[in-house]
Amino acid sequence: MLEPLFWIIMGFLYAVIAISAVYWAKDLKLRMNGWKWALSALWFVLLNITIAGGFTLIGENELRAGMYFLFFFGTLMIIFGFGLFHFIKKQ
Repeated sequence: MLEPLFWIIMGFLYAVIAISAVYWAKDLKLRMNGWKWALSALWFVLLNITIAGGFTLIGENELRAGMYFLFFFGTLMIIFGFGLFHFIKKQ
C-alpha cells in the first residue's frame, strides 16, 4: 500500500542529494568535470547498495550476515569515499 509512496520519497531525496552535490562542490571550490562526477556517482550508488544489502539481510533474519556485510563493505565505502574526496580535492 505504501510502497509507491516510499519510492516517490526516495526519488525526491536522491534528486535533492544530486542538486545539493553541485552546490557543495562549488562551495568547496572543487574543479569537477565529467569523469569526477561519474566516480562520485559510482561511489554513491555503491554506498546505497551496501546499505540496502546489509539491511535486506537483517530484514531476512540474517542479523549476523547483515552486520558483517554492513561492517565490511561500509568500511570499504568510507575508505573509498575519503580517498575519492582527497583525489578530487587534490586535482
